[in-house]
Parts: sequence; C-alpha cells; structure tokens
Amino acid sequence: MSRPSPAPRIVVGVDRSFAGLQALRTAVQLARRDGAHLHAVRAWTFTPLWRPGTMPRLWREEYARAAHRYVRDVFHGAFGSVPWDVTVRIVVEQGYAGQVLVDHACRETDLLVVGAPRRGRFGAGGGHVTRYCVTRAAVPVVAVPAPAWARADTIRRFSRDLERFTR
Repeated sequence: MSRPSPAPRIVVGVDRSFAGLQALRTAVQLARRDGAHLHAVRAWTFTPLWRPGTMPRLWREEYARAAHRYVRDVFHGAFGSVPWDVTVRIVVEQGYAGQVLVDHACRETDLLVVGAPRRGRFGAGGGHVTRYCVTRAAVPVVAVPAPAWARADTIRRFSRDLERFTR
C-alpha cells in the first residue's frame, strides 16, 4: 500500500519591506492556485552583550511572541487579515533568516518564496537573505521583486515632485 504524498507547501519569508509584502502576496496566490499549505516563516536573532548563550527563557519566549505578532501584522498590512481560504501556519524560529528558511523548506514538494530587494548601485547592497536562499536551497526558489511603484527611484522622484509642488 502506498502512502499518500503530503500536501505541497509554499514556504515564504515574512518581512515588512515592499519586496517582502509582494512575496507574501505571491505566495498566497500560489497556495490558492495549487491547493498548497502556506508556511509563513519569520526568523529572529538576539545576541546579548554579556555572555552569548545566556538569554533567559522568558526573553526567548517574549521574542518569539513578538515575532508571531509581527507576522500577523504583516498579513494585516498585505491582506487585511490572515487569508481564510488558505491553510496558513506561522513559523517563528530563532536564527539567521536565510538558514531558517532553507532548513524549513526541505521537502521535495516545497517551494520557497522570498522578497528580492533591489540591489545597490554597484551590485552590492540588500538581498543577502535572498542570495543565501537561492544559492543554498534544495528546493525551487521564487525571488519576488518589489512592485514597480515601490522602487527607490520612483519614490525619490515622487517625493521631489511633492516637495516642489507644495512650496
């Protein structure tokens, strides 16, 4: 007797950046289309200044609760609430964001969705988590850029025009 394969999962890294919000929207669309479960992942780190590894359990729990609230707030910002038509699991783990995402997206049927911030002027800059996931994940990775209206040069031009016309 063969065992039924688990439902496909869409694993998405959650943050409040424009690229992160667009990645969340894309992940929800893919989960709806494929009938997949959505795992919204938020990683957090804290390094105490005194002795590493001495973080009290209560602090760890409070950071985890804050990260969980953060994910819910991002869903509210992107959709108004957590979507009811998609099975959503909020995953909060301590660690480096890229490593947590790659470790969580470990099944053959998984798809990893991450925001892809615009790179800097000379190819450096944002996107280290995206690069980490693209180069190390064993599953397909979808890197979603910010919407066109949210790109830095567009926002700069808008603020310049707004300032000029409101004088």
